[in-house]
Formats: sequence, C-alpha cells, structure tokens
Amino acid sequence: MPRPPLPLGTHGEIRCYKVAEKKFRARTKYRDYDGTVRHVERMGTSKTGAKENLKQALRDRARAVAGDEVTARSKLVDLAQMWLRELDESDKAMRTKRTYRDAWERDLAQPVGALRVSEVTVSVATRVLRAIHDNAGSGSAKHAKVVLSGVLAIAVRHDALPSNPVNEVTLPKASGSRSSNQKTVITRAEYLGLRKHLAASTKANRRDLPDVVDALAALGCRIGELLALDWSKIDLQAGTIRIEGTVIREKGVGLFVQEHTKSSAGMRTVTVPAWFVDLLRRRRDAAETEWVFPTASGTLRDPDNTRADLRAVLTDTEWLGLHPHAFRHLVATRLDEAGLSAREIADYLGHDRVSMTQDVYMNRKTVGDSAARALDDLHDQG
Repeated sequence: MPRPPLPLGTHGEIRCYKVAEKKFRARTKYRDYDGTVRHVERMGTSKTGAKENLKQALRDRARAVAGDEVTARSKLVDLAQMWLRELDESDKAMRTKRTYRDAWERDLAQPVGALRVSEVTVSVATRVLRAIHDNAGSGSAKHAKVVLSGVLAIAVRHDALPSNPVNEVTLPKASGSRSSNQKTVITRAEYLGLRKHLAASTKANRRDLPDVVDALAALGCRIGELLALDWSKIDLQAGTIRIEGTVIREKGVGLFVQEHTKSSAGMRTVTVPAWFVDLLRRRRDAAETEWVFPTASGTLRDPDNTRADLRAVLTDTEWLGLHPHAFRHLVATRLDEAGLSAREIADYLGHDRVSMTQDVYMNRKTVGDSAARALDDLHDQG
C-alpha cells in the first residue's frame, strides 16, 4: 500500500547533514495547508542547533494561504512573509536570499508593511521606491523593487490585484559615482602590465595576489567561485577544473562554501589553458591545505577581504579600483576574438542565458578545450 500523505500542517523526519566545519543543515518535508509538500531547511553551528532552528521555523511557519484567503484587504506584511518563505525554499544563492530579506526588513517593512493590497497603487510604489533611492542609494532601491514586486505578485496570483503596480515604476538611473571608482574592464595589455606590477610588489606577493589574478584571467570565474576551489576539484592530468560552489559569509554561521554557484549554469567543468595547469601544479606541490587559494594561515579565504587586498595594492596606480569582474570581461573578449560561439563563451563563464533552446536542451556540464586553446597565449608578450 502507498504511504499515506502527511497531514496538513505537519512535517516528516528531520535529517541533519554536516556541510562544513561547525556548519550543519537540518532538512525535512512539510505539508502546507494548500496540500503541497515542500522541503524546509535551516542552518546551525551544530546538529542540535540546526534542528532547533528548523523546529522553530516550522512552529512559526504561516499557513500557505490559497484562493480567497489573499484579498484586496490583506496586509503587505502578511504577503511578505509568504514571499520570503518561498524565497527560502527556492534554489537561489544564500547571499541573494539574505540580500532580499534585508531589503524587506530594512527598507520596506516600515513604509509599506501595514498597507492593504488595494492601497498600493503605482504612485504609492513610486513614492516609496524613490524615497529609498534618495535615502539609501540606487542599489538598495533596485533590491527593494525586486522584493516589492515579488510580494505584490502573490496578490496578482490570487486575483487580489489586476496587475502588479511595481511594473510601472521607473527609478532614476544610478548617478555613476560609485561605478566611476571601479574598473570593471581590463584589456590584455593592461593585464600584462598588471602582472609585472604585482610580481614586483612585496605586499601583493605576501597576499598571494599574483596567482589569484592569473587564476581569474584563466577561468573568468567569480571571485567566490575561485576561492571555493579545493584540490579535489582539480584534475591536473586532464587539465580540468570543477566549479561547483562559492564562498559566502552567513550571519550567525561565518565563512563557508555554499554547495552551488550563483545559478545552475555556473555548475560546470572547464578545460583550462596549459599555463594555468602549470601554475596549479606548482601550487599543488607546495600545498599544505585543502584550499587551492587559501589565506596565509591556510584557511578559507574571504572574497570581500580579497577584493580589499587588491584595491589596497593598486591604490595610486593605473589599475585603481580594479574589480575581479574585470577578468570575466577579459576572458569573454579573448574567447570572442578567437571565434568561439556565444554558447561556448557562456558555458566557460557559467552564464545562464544565450537562448532558451540552448539553455534547456544542450548538455553543458563539461566544456570542451576550445576555450583553453583560446587562452593559451594570454601570457605571451609578443
């Protein structure tokens, strides 16, 4: 006989897994009041802590309302809790989840939490979001807009609103003052000059920046993906690297490797240029820790601290404000010049979108060696 379904509002067995040192994930199935069984999980610094956090979340879990339970008179604070719960259960990166939760709690809960759905018009949404833009900046306003749109989308799904008013809100363009202090594009010539500068810098070598920069130029990956690499992901004989996680810092947990990248497309195996294999072989021979690019003490390295180290070393130079993302542009440019297709470039960089057909139907788990060949001459001076 088939197993009977969970009663509404109950959960199954709680299982706990060790994710990293002093980091545990407790997970269970919960049957919401709409009849849908969903996975719910919480983190903790111990098995007991993770389970207690999960049990508390289950106790506090609001009913997943359906149909006429969301009306024009529903308060946004209640819809926000529904949206945040859906966010927690999604496969979005943990850092993204935290960013959106902070946006609600910091910027939106007070100005719109007590409003009824029917009271949120285009003019109200515009006034709130522009106030956030003026007081907290364009980045905060952008995040707040995503969150408010998601919250009101629940009302639209339940026919409590005919359309989402946030879709009609236009925010002022970013002033550019912040971006003007960042260098997000670097040419091959600039990169070769940067390598010489870093090689001659005692501070840069002490902070292991020459190899970090070369790695970014070889892989075109995100800084968190690079620092998450451990030696089990490296196949020196095949010249391949598995990029399967990213380093993040979670409040109450600390620094750890998230077991997935920013998107599913980021989970990839790439064939790297020969000069980078030589760099990795040299580092492997001297390695005293599991991490490929650790701190000086051999521990997991913080992306934010690494970005700060790079900024500090490049102060008062032509590379002032260089951002690690500049190397993604460098790699994309080199691959494009070498004649690789948009699909091949997207695969190497771990990008989601080239076309829906390719994203859905093409097998992109292992990338061929055409990208590696295109990057083989990156260090040539001639």
